Amino acid sequence: MKDLSQQPIIFTGKLNSLTRLQAQQLAAMLGAFPQTNMNQKIKYVIVGQIEQSMFEILTTKKIKYAETHSVEILNESEFLKWCIWRLQQKNSF
Repeated sequence: MKDLSQQPIIFTGKLNSLTRLQAQQLAAMLGAFPQTNMNQKIKYVIVGQIEQSMFEILTTKKIKYAETHSVEILNESEFLKWCIWRLQQKNSF
């Protein structure tokens, strides 16, 4: 599992389980550094559901940037697993 703690992250796409704001607040509460704009410091892009018209490629500018700049891409499920892991860590102290 990737540890997002102390890492700049950004969200793209529609999340199924949380609003973008809720996800950003949760990530910050658990130790990640959610960003609102793509920049060179971003280490992880968390991808939700991407909606495009029938003949368009399912991607976003953030995903394209990540792919060309060696930024790691995680899906919503991986983000939620990290959240659970961090909550378990916090509760064990």
